[in-house]
Amino acid sequence: MQSPSQRRPYDRESSALHPEIALHRQLATTSMEVYFSIDRSELLYSRLAAESPFVAQVQVQVGDTTWFLLDTAWNDTPSVLRAQWTATPRELPTWVDIQVTDVLRNTAWQERRLVGSTEALGANDILAWSQSEAWPLAGSHASAGDTLLLHLPQALPPEGPLSGLWSVLQVEPPAGLPPPPFSGSRPRWDTLTSRLLGELKADSLLVLVVPEGATVLECEANNLRRIFFAHDAHFPELASAESLVAPTRYIASRAEHQRMKEADHPKLALDEFWLACGDSPDHARELLETYYGRVEEANHAFSGLVEGWKSDRGMVHIVFGVPQRVRRDSWNEYWTYGEEGTSNALTFHFRRKANPWDNGHFVLQRSMQYRSLWDRAVSNWRNGRVRAD
Repeated sequence: MQSPSQRRPYDRESSALHPEIALHRQLATTSMEVYFSIDRSELLYSRLAAESPFVAQVQVQVGDTTWFLLDTAWNDTPSVLRAQWTATPRELPTWVDIQVTDVLRNTAWQERRLVGSTEALGANDILAWSQSEAWPLAGSHASAGDTLLLHLPQALPPEGPLSGLWSVLQVEPPAGLPPPPFSGSRPRWDTLTSRLLGELKADSLLVLVVPEGATVLECEANNLRRIFFAHDAHFPELASAESLVAPTRYIASRAEHQRMKEADHPKLALDEFWLACGDSPDHARELLETYYGRVEEANHAFSGLVEGWKSDRGMVHIVFGVPQRVRRDSWNEYWTYGEEGTSNALTFHFRRKANPWDNGHFVLQRSMQYRSLWDRAVSNWRNGRVRAD
């Protein structure tokens, strides 16, 4: 039996907690550095008496080691709670189970993560320290223009530090948006090429400024390769009026979208578009919040070389919402809307496309049978008949 989170893995709102955890193995000392961060607004703060401060209780379990945090909320408390620990298991695991619990709310988040082989170094053993955040990256996403301090993995004695020539390559993201599900055209990723930015000799530390797109760091001698995806500083949110206009292309006509892009006041033009979709300012605001909430969810779930909302899965997620069921294997995803097995069920098939720059690139299997369903979904947006997931 699948749990609701397994059936609907892209329903971000179904989970109250969204922590970020970076793990850095130290093979030479058989220890692991744990970097934990979470937005404090996701935690429940309570107090024992009226004069007592508000306190949250967080339990973090990594493998067989557990830490407890008591966090007090003050007026000047930063929005993000961070903590660092060192785990010293008897032996470093290949896989590690992670669980974060908000004790007062009795809500937990968990995942199983591949740490790496205990016999060989891997790309996950490169710790990427963000200078702008003064904290390590929990994944592969960084802000364009950020400076990363890359702590290179160290081999076990007697080999000591790994030395080699590191190549730095850049891959620019493809332009344009994915065609609709009924289109005969396909996103062109097969023409993407990398550009060599330089080569560096290092055995412990590399300093790298990441441009927009994908930055590839590889050392052929040690068979190590790490890719960083860089987007603007506000990612995964959309901050400017121009960035808010861009995703409306999925439901706006070409002429409407062009007018909003070229308007002297893009924010006013965008407001007029959403007011036309809703029958009242309050309804228009609900539509807007649902639409851009899905855009942000897509950025969290599907981003790689391109922002998540610009991907095939992001396009379907924004227009149709969270699917009732997702079936996955290594190379395929099947999204089902409606009751599975009935004539009213709608299924989209996404297939993973092998790509050297983005292992998470999935391509929708397009078909003309989606034409009427797509038009109906767009019409629902235009007539204000869409409700939150």
